[in-house]
Amino acid sequence: MTFTPGVGPDGTAPPNSSGIHVIIVGLGVAGLTAAIECYRKGHRVTLFERSPVVKGVEGDGITIGANGSRVTAKWGDGAVHERMLPFRFFIEKIKVIEYTGYDLGEFELRGYNRGDGYTLNRGTLVTVMYEHARELGIDIRLNSPVTDYWETDYEGGVVVHGERFAADCVLCAEGVHSKGREKITGEQLVSWETGWSAFRGCLSTDAVAADPATRWALDNAEKYDQTVGWVSDDIHFALWRGRKGKELFWYCTHENEYAAEEGWDGSTDVVENVLDTIKDWPVRPQLEPLIRKGKGGWYVDQKLVTREPMQTWLSPRRRMMVIGDASHAALPSSGQGASQAIEDGAVLAIALELSGKQDVPLALSVGMAIRHARASVIQRGAPLVLKSMMKTTCRDLRKDLSGVTPPHPSWIFDHDCQEYAYREFAKAANSILTGQPYQPTNVPADGVYRLEYNSRPVNGQP
Repeated sequence: MTFTPGVGPDGTAPPNSSGIHVIIVGLGVAGLTAAIECYRKGHRVTLFERSPVVKGVEGDGITIGANGSRVTAKWGDGAVHERMLPFRFFIEKIKVIEYTGYDLGEFELRGYNRGDGYTLNRGTLVTVMYEHARELGIDIRLNSPVTDYWETDYEGGVVVHGERFAADCVLCAEGVHSKGREKITGEQLVSWETGWSAFRGCLSTDAVAADPATRWALDNAEKYDQTVGWVSDDIHFALWRGRKGKELFWYCTHENEYAAEEGWDGSTDVVENVLDTIKDWPVRPQLEPLIRKGKGGWYVDQKLVTREPMQTWLSPRRRMMVIGDASHAALPSSGQGASQAIEDGAVLAIALELSGKQDVPLALSVGMAIRHARASVIQRGAPLVLKSMMKTTCRDLRKDLSGVTPPHPSWIFDHDCQEYAYREFAKAANSILTGQPYQPTNVPADGVYRLEYNSRPVNGQP
């Protein structure tokens, strides 16, 4: 079967030139990426979002790896990338300190920094993406909750405020708590607790600067951004400082002993609980005043839950598909949640372009074939990363900091999902059409996630 060659990884097609109409549900990283990339490949997009306003999770930092930023860097001929620049955290090194106050040294942070990725506030990222989508003229409908999904052999659709909307296909990007996932795939998520949870707190920089007991956290803030981590054998507390001291938040991973739930509802009880968690730390007197400087009472204790990869992301007639966290939510330890959502949107836009309006179900099938194994390996690898970091003892760290160094597998960070999609589309499509299994090459050959490190210690202790 012959397919159109498309416009290529860096190319854009004339608006609405493909004749394909895509409905997208959810205005997060996955939904907005899919909308922007579908527009770039000539598809018409209608995006429904239940919230009446555009906002992210206040105080929550998010990382985009090199594999994700490789896509977003092309938007607006680089204008969107430049727009994000003032909001990015340029953290090149992470300083590690033992809970006793002993300085263990520093290591370089690779894959998320200047030139190869970035860290910034989640709300800022979503806002910048949303503004770009609006500039492109994409049809975004806020305050439009989707209450049902439906499909026929010829179209897929949703119900909003009792009205049925139809398109050539539907992409569900509702997030990890998606209500449409089971409706579309017929699957329920299989999940289990890791035994750990994470305290989070967003700090008021004005309050930190005004208090002599906390002002140290802003030392040299005008010169460089910084992450400092304090560790014991079973607790990690990290302070993130970005945008030259304009943003501060802390993150503490610990055993889930306070009945934390999965979600983002904050509670002031978190402050006392985190202080109780580090009650035996000699550095607690230094950290306590800082922990109490919460911005607007924003505190969270989030249970860390892992999930088994879904068998399918597709509906029976292949006119609907779940993407992003709705299909393959991974623990934060993966460092790849946003980047994998970006890869979803970019690959699907290309698959729709190359299949054409005459075979949209094939396009979604190819999109899943290209993305499923890769997202699943990363999803399964995240608990391994978390366990490796949380089970590393201070004695181990005095010899080698790699136990708290984020992994940097080259097969993840060096991957160009757009180039791969153009190169592999015909192969994947023919496998589906002939009923033969498709063997992806964007994962390790044996499908096993391994802790590969490309970071190295800087001024580490002997």
